[in-house]
Amino acid sequence: MSRIRFPSKLVFGLLSGAIAATASAALRADNPPVPPAMPATPVEMAPLAPPPPQEFEGPAIALDGGTLQLGEERLTLFGVDIPAMAASGGIKARLALEALLADDNKLHCVVAARDLQLHKFAVCRRGDVDLSEAMLLAGLGTVDRYATRAKGADPQLADRYDQAEAEARRAGNGLWAEFVKPVAETPPEPTVLQRLCLFLKEWQAGIGSLAGFLLVGALLLVTRRHPAR
Repeated sequence: MSRIRFPSKLVFGLLSGAIAATASAALRADNPPVPPAMPATPVEMAPLAPPPPQEFEGPAIALDGGTLQLGEERLTLFGVDIPAMAASGGIKARLALEALLADDNKLHCVVAARDLQLHKFAVCRRGDVDLSEAMLLAGLGTVDRYATRAKGADPQLADRYDQAEAEARRAGNGLWAEFVKPVAETPPEPTVLQRLCLFLKEWQAGIGSLAGFLLVGALLLVTRRHPAR
């Protein structure tokens, strides 16, 4: 009697399929299907308010024409370019800034901008006097339009600084003195007596010239008629 032999590969395939089906059924039983996601309820959120600007108040000293030391803070005047100490007009600008601080040295400064090195540029006031605007009116600096016209800058402040520079330019103050030509004074209109005197002088000069011309002509005529022997 002959034995029936099953191919080993077929047996192995059947056993593998049975094991896989059993494992899949067990996984489905242990992990129920995930319920469908519920729609999210929209949440209304108010935009974040910008942080309040830094403010400093107290006595200050002028390091140069555009830089102040206020306590531990070093602040640069916002919106104005001041010549360096080594440049022409730098020392004059520092003396002018010191004069602005002399009467009442208590300042109120609000940081308006920072550069990549985190230097602070501030609008500083002594009472109602804006130091940047005062330096521009004196012609000791020019408007830093890269700062005043930057995004987020105060347009009214930029307009005030532009007007201060224009006023200094028209008056020829400070740096603008060499660019302003003096206005020639118009001479007053001569009176009737002055006109009469001028006419008589011109008439006498004309008569004298005519007499001299006639005298020279007469001499030439006499010389031709009576040549020298």
